[in-house]
Amino acid sequence: MIAIVVGGLAAFAVADTRGSRLLDLLVLIPLGASAVMLGLGFLIAFDTPPLDIRAAPWIVPVVQALVAIPFVVRIMVPTLRSIDPRLREAAALLGASPGRVRREVDLPIVARGLAVAAGFAFAISLGEFGATVFLARPDRPTLPVAIFRFLGRPGEVNVAQAYALAVVLMAVTVLSVLLVERVRMRRGGWF
Repeated sequence: MIAIVVGGLAAFAVADTRGSRLLDLLVLIPLGASAVMLGLGFLIAFDTPPLDIRAAPWIVPVVQALVAIPFVVRIMVPTLRSIDPRLREAAALLGASPGRVRREVDLPIVARGLAVAAGFAFAISLGEFGATVFLARPDRPTLPVAIFRFLGRPGEVNVAQAYALAVVLMAVTVLSVLLVERVRMRRGGWF
């Protein structure tokens, strides 16, 4: 949800802004940096009060969202740029406020793109390991971190548990990708 909200707002800004190259590049920064570097950066940067948030339960979803936001923007921007400006102008001419134009014109058109972006953000966040290995709490590991921990322990039971978790991770990822594909195919092509 964090990636959809922040990435969606960023996509609207990138699509609307003339000369949006700089903003577009700023949104892509997490792709240029390794997720491991991102997790280590959070671990180092937020280690002293009042910003000691490393143990906060919401830090892992925030880092996962930072990894997924560029993908959300990459999916949403072409859809937003494909909207005929005459639709917005007609709505404004009929008295719609800018917020209402967004709600009544833009959102219905980009709804499928938003659904696809949500599916990809979910799949990316679910499988994200690089940053979360630094920030996941021992009592609340993510699936990839739990798989890593089970594989790091000796014994057949631990290996079997890691394999079982890998199957669960794979099944949930495949389901999310199939849902994305179903939404995409309703329209008959990519946005």
